[in-house]
Amino acid sequence: MSELRRQRIESAILREVSTYIHSLDDKLLNEITVTHVEVTDDFHYARIYYTVLGHEQEKEEISSRLKRASRRIQRDLAERLKTMRYVPLLSFHFDLSLQKGDRVLKILDEIEEELKRGENNE
Repeated sequence: MSELRRQRIESAILREVSTYIHSLDDKLLNEITVTHVEVTDDFHYARIYYTVLGHEQEKEEISSRLKRASRRIQRDLAERLKTMRYVPLLSFHFDLSLQKGDRVLKILDEIEEELKRGENNE
């Protein structure tokens, strides 16, 4: 499978899943941002990564709701992407990359502050 084809399919799935989730009447799910999609080589599975800014404490409830809605989302995806012979099984995963990035930035800020304090003490 070509890398360009994989990227186009992942992009199409990301766009359609994001659009569908935001069209739901569930206010909690409307807060989700789909960050990226990874499709397996055989196109049988797609991992949908998402994040929820401002609602981290409700992460478990959001995960549960997505799991319950995954079949509906997949069915809608099949209707929207008629050019695909096979629509992959969807699984949703909370994307930790933003939280990890924030933690790295905080650590770097702390190091910078320590270096400034060390220069002032000399």
